Amino acid sequence: MPEFKTENAIVLGAKALGENAFVLSLLTSENGRHLGVIKCKNPPQIGDIVHARWKARLSEQMGTFYIENVHSTAASILDDMGRLNCLSCLCELLNMTLPERQPQEKLYEKVSLFFNNLFEENYLIHYIFLEKDLLAALGFGLDLSGCAGGGNNNDLAYVSPKTGRAVSREKGLPYHKQLLPLPSFLWKDITADSNDIQQALHLTGYFLRQHTLNGRLPNSRQFLK
Repeated sequence: MPEFKTENAIVLGAKALGENAFVLSLLTSENGRHLGVIKCKNPPQIGDIVHARWKARLSEQMGTFYIENVHSTAASILDDMGRLNCLSCLCELLNMTLPERQPQEKLYEKVSLFFNNLFEENYLIHYIFLEKDLLAALGFGLDLSGCAGGGNNNDLAYVSPKTGRAVSREKGLPYHKQLLPLPSFLWKDITADSNDIQQALHLTGYFLRQHTLNGRLPNSRQFLK
């Protein structure tokens, strides 16, 4: 009988399944995004940290989760709508994009770290870098290491919507209407203002829509600002 135990799994979502039962989606390190049925009246909330045991009669079955609540992230930020929206968006995005049962050790570590960064003043910047990491984990990583057209690598200003590669200001200027703006904080250590954050959200959102979500983004993402 297949079975595994995991500590500090992250709740990505819960969908009702009849009376007093839910399909629970967890992000785990060794087993990636994993689904299982949980029998209860009140399921854990998105962003909750739980210890979980999963078992099934056959490995291909959905199986059943037995969980122990460890920490409620949402309860710590109930009075902060911006952070709540960010938490909701992240969990929904991971639930929508990650394939089932594929190990995600590196991404899991970065998501876990973000749960601490969520309490920092610049949490949206950390969130944007996490979306960038998610794109890389899904095989659509942005290449911001240098200019794709052989231009100045110290003056990157655009990203090609086709390739995801950076383009310098000089090389990209004649085609700037066809390119995506690249905020400087994404490729060098520099502070970001609100306009930079919105441009970065547009950039990562574009590639998430194009390559992973069939044109869809979580509704909560529109409130990130």
